[in-house]
Amino acid sequence: MSTETYPSDLSDKEWAILQPLISPGKQAGHPQVFELRRIVDAVFYLLRTGCQWRALPHDFPPWTAVFYHYAAWRRRGTWEEINTSLRERHRVAGGRKAQPTAAIIDSQSARTTEAGGPRGYDGGKKVSGRKRHILVDTEGTLLKACVHPADIHDRRGAELLLEGLNAEFPRIALVWADSAYQGLKAWLAEALGWKLTISKHWWTGLRGVWVAPGQQPPEIPRGFHVLKRRWVVERTLAWFGRNRRMSRDYERLIATAEMLLYACMARVTLKRLAQQT
Repeated sequence: MSTETYPSDLSDKEWAILQPLISPGKQAGHPQVFELRRIVDAVFYLLRTGCQWRALPHDFPPWTAVFYHYAAWRRRGTWEEINTSLRERHRVAGGRKAQPTAAIIDSQSARTTEAGGPRGYDGGKKVSGRKRHILVDTEGTLLKACVHPADIHDRRGAELLLEGLNAEFPRIALVWADSAYQGLKAWLAEALGWKLTISKHWWTGLRGVWVAPGQQPPEIPRGFHVLKRRWVVERTLAWFGRNRRMSRDYERLIATAEMLLYACMARVTLKRLAQQT
């Protein structure tokens, strides 16, 4: 077996952080044959490279063994729990409270494949597939993910994502979003007691402006301009995009697609925590 490592492999520091949080998920009566660390490395390799299950390199455990644990972790919600633990540890290490007081919401439409499962057509993005709806804290760390057919409007998708989250995140009072969520204000205040702030450029929707005689009208900047707070969640979506498995939604099950979002974020947070130690 080769001793060379892949760029996606966990370092010793990263594994020391992750190991107490992950369970092997072995069947009753069956001993753990393969090293759990190599199982996790194989999952991150597949996530980063986007390879097929049967194309996993031979120096990993057999793909059937890796997939067994992969499916067990999906059923248990293991990666969401790991993401929560790592996020809270990272926030505390940075001098913040474990629970956030503000968050940012956004969605990303992704094309699906012939794998099957729920899907829809997003007329705005011209994409046939699913939407990845995410809520992040002000550092861009994932709080909650929800995947649904792309034909569901952002406002309704936000309700699917946020419903009941005031119990899980009791300190959140403010959510930033773009103009697609304008109609969410009343529901958010009534259902969760949260305030919604729409981030947009001052010239968005501007049709005309009154100026005094002799005064020059304001100049609308050209090109791309970062929106306050919005760039944070867009950066998180870009982090997910580093993984070729996320270039499309290859999953048949919605639960698997959601699990991979938590795994992507956990990989980023693990690296941050390892650098701090």
